[in-house]
Amino acid sequence: MRRCTARAAARAYEQTLDPARRKQFGQYFTGIPLGKLLAHLALRSDTRTVLDPMAGHGDLLDATREAAVERAIHIARLDGIEIDTTTADVCRGRLAALVPKTSGPDGLILEADAFDPATASALPVRGYDLVITNPPYVRYQTRNGDDEATIPPRSGLEQILDRHYGGADREIWRVLVRNYSGLSDLSVPAWLLAGLLVRPGGRLALVAPATWRSRNYADVIRYMLLRFFALETIVADSQPGWFSDALVRTHLIIARRLSIPQTRPRLHRRTRWADARWVHVAQGASDGHSLVGAAFAGANPEARFAASVYAGATDPARGIDVKTFELRHEWATLNARLRRTSWYPSLEGDGARGSPVSAARRPSRPALPEALRDLLPPSADTAPLIPLEKAGVRIGQGLRTGCNAFFYVTACSAVRNASVQVRASYPLGGTEFAVPSAALRPALRRQAEMKLVESGGVPHDRVLDLRAWVLPEDSASVADARPAYEQHRTNPPCVMPAALAAFVRHASTVSADGSQGKKLIPELSAVRTNVRQPNREGAIPRFWYMIPDFAPRHLPAAFVPRVNHGTPWIERNVDPPLLIDANFSTISIPDDSWTRFGVKALLNSVWCRCFMEASGTPLGGGALKLEATHLRRLLVPRLTKEARSALDAAGRNLTRDSHDMQEHINRIVLQALLPSAVSEQSLPKLAARLAARTRDLRAGRQRIAS
Repeated sequence: MRRCTARAAARAYEQTLDPARRKQFGQYFTGIPLGKLLAHLALRSDTRTVLDPMAGHGDLLDATREAAVERAIHIARLDGIEIDTTTADVCRGRLAALVPKTSGPDGLILEADAFDPATASALPVRGYDLVITNPPYVRYQTRNGDDEATIPPRSGLEQILDRHYGGADREIWRVLVRNYSGLSDLSVPAWLLAGLLVRPGGRLALVAPATWRSRNYADVIRYMLLRFFALETIVADSQPGWFSDALVRTHLIIARRLSIPQTRPRLHRRTRWADARWVHVAQGASDGHSLVGAAFAGANPEARFAASVYAGATDPARGIDVKTFELRHEWATLNARLRRTSWYPSLEGDGARGSPVSAARRPSRPALPEALRDLLPPSADTAPLIPLEKAGVRIGQGLRTGCNAFFYVTACSAVRNASVQVRASYPLGGTEFAVPSAALRPALRRQAEMKLVESGGVPHDRVLDLRAWVLPEDSASVADARPAYEQHRTNPPCVMPAALAAFVRHASTVSADGSQGKKLIPELSAVRTNVRQPNREGAIPRFWYMIPDFAPRHLPAAFVPRVNHGTPWIERNVDPPLLIDANFSTISIPDDSWTRFGVKALLNSVWCRCFMEASGTPLGGGALKLEATHLRRLLVPRLTKEARSALDAAGRNLTRDSHDMQEHINRIVLQALLPSAVSEQSLPKLAARLAARTRDLRAGRQRIAS
């Protein structure tokens, strides 16, 4: 009864949280069903001390206590840290109600900043048997505006290393602390902190976003898990109800902390890698009370699930699919990425530069997503697969103008007398005025207009390209810089017509949302950099209203939305090319080895679409995010000139519903992918398996939103 009352009180408190603040500070608590699943996977018979350094209102501590009772494991200490005063009080009261004073574990809930070295000093244990946590996945900069007393995470971690961590591997930790990206969210320093608080031989148990292996800023975490831990189990969120309201898919990660002698050798010199388990829990495995209650009916389903996982049992019929996660392969993939960073050589030495030692031990198999590996024939040699950029294409992101409200306008008429009537954005008044047609560039901004582009049409959006135009009041600066224009063999800009000049002047007096009093458009960080003053070196002057020069990625051969609700579709650009907005990832071709139609055909093959579905980031709302970083990891076969020519011809006739042409493209790509492993007759079966896996992956992410 006390347990039910305490949990009900915690749930009631959660319902009172302001939605905006909840999102800002990442207050999406774990819940008992997910907490018990994680706790049973992490607990061992010798677990005595447990810490949650980002405890919230106590879900994970509560779940760990209950799991320990079910397994007859004696927990001696159950500690937590929570920065929010009210939430810490709820957590403290909850554990006091749950734990018998006479027979239960001791416990301490610190109302404190986990990154404050004073908090580390106050912990009663220096290294815990189990650190279990679900850190907030928000930008850590949000903490600073709420409380000036908070410690910057990087600074706090360094002080904790200096004051409380005496391990011989301290300097390795320091490199990771100093070099995680400032763009990362709070989870990255929180993972580093949690890892530091685990004793050698103890376990780290985390609720993590599914992006932990795909985002560049989390690479330090992947390195930490390989250098300091032995990854044991990863459970993938493949059913709704885990964190649907947080709009993020999650993984559960359990890892054992290595001893200091085990962490001393650099990873490229490690000779033995114990594989981990990658577990998918299907929707059908759950019931109303447990995420695995239908698969393991009866008492303590989470305990029996954990025992089954560690026994290596897999039972897809019950919704439990256990695969091998090869850590040697994980390191090879990470090593290839980290060699480009400045800090990695200090940790891996010659291995960071691809020395003969590391190359000899690096597996030849490329980094296929787990979801694709089991679809290929056992005899398949995938070593010839290469990244897209080695295949002769370039990946990027579309145009960021710096201020869409100013630089984007809508064409309202055809060209008349070398002029076009346009409408300004709503924040700038929505007025109509005439602009020289030479100062307008057609652009694609919205997914809804992709079908128009597919049919050869041109959207109504235009980018104001004023690099060849100046306000009348700026013409004197242009005249003074005439020698610079002559030196660069460039014509000086023309003076704007009156209507265009009036619009530009108005835009200089308002903010991007059209209001007064906020930062003005010319003062925006991404706009003021457009300004270039003339100098003695002969630089040509530029003004705030002049958009920077366009790069090939802004006028690409093909493009794909960055957020896809259905299966991604790659479309070719028209001729002359449209400017493509930053809402799209873009594909450019630097030479004539590819055509825009050939690229479209290749990337819409069943192989590439399945690869994208498997390697993109599923969002909690059911969409798939495809950033340039995802596309750069896409592997394709080496295609002959004849194969590229065949793809060009096919791409010219490819539409979303041209199934025969799609099958033809699939045969071209799959034959090049596995030239000796499969027969011509078996290619359609492989294509069908890839298509089915693509549908399953899409359905899995879309269930999260249902």
